[in-house]
Amino acid sequence: MINLVIVEDETNIRECLQSLFPWSSLGVEVSAAFANGQEAYKYLMSHSADLLLTDIRLPGLTGLELVQMLREGRNMIPVIILTGYRQFDYAQQAIRYKVDDFLLKPIKYEELTAAILRIRDKLEAGLTQEAGPAGSALDSTYHERIISSAKQYLTAHLTDASLEEAAISVNLSPGYFSRLFHKVTGETFSDYLTGCRMKKAAEYLHGTNYKTYEISLMVGYDNPKNFTRAFKQYYHVTPREFRDNR
Repeated sequence: MINLVIVEDETNIRECLQSLFPWSSLGVEVSAAFANGQEAYKYLMSHSADLLLTDIRLPGLTGLELVQMLREGRNMIPVIILTGYRQFDYAQQAIRYKVDDFLLKPIKYEELTAAILRIRDKLEAGLTQEAGPAGSALDSTYHERIISSAKQYLTAHLTDASLEEAAISVNLSPGYFSRLFHKVTGETFSDYLTGCRMKKAAEYLHGTNYKTYEISLMVGYDNPKNFTRAFKQYYHVTPREFRDNR
């Protein structure tokens, strides 16, 4: 999931953005919302986030000043600016600070959705604006969070886990997810899943009296012979030998 921070001083708009917009359907989670730029800046300097959605006119620190301060601090978080003003100088500054999108109020569902999807595609493709180590760290943190979530899915679904279902669990296509998994972990999804299954099987063999065919089913193998073959390839002993040697 993409972690989103919202900055909007109008309470009704902020609450509507938080609660009524279907973020989860876009693979987005609102991690924080603020009424002013100062609080948002403090939060973003100490917390990881993937996307900033901010009004341009805020009390004290404006939206553009917030982005300027973040950029000066080498924080290249993607930004969508909201404004009720059609002023060219705002657009010029937005371009200068590498703002990703500039939307006019009242906010249109289709336009905001399109902007979110464009940025999500950039993040998934690793094409966010980078500024040395800070930009690289942003991509790395985002990708590691995706893989961590996928690993949690696998732990909970060993009996029926698959590449396709794991990709769906983190809102990615199977092809992209497979490449990202290998890039982040250094091993293929298939090898990682096999390892998880073998380690769980070893726990069962050591700590329970389940029969081999029962353990086979519990870790996702319908055919006990295939399970025994995979286990021996992984541990260099059969499940029976492994249990006898405990």
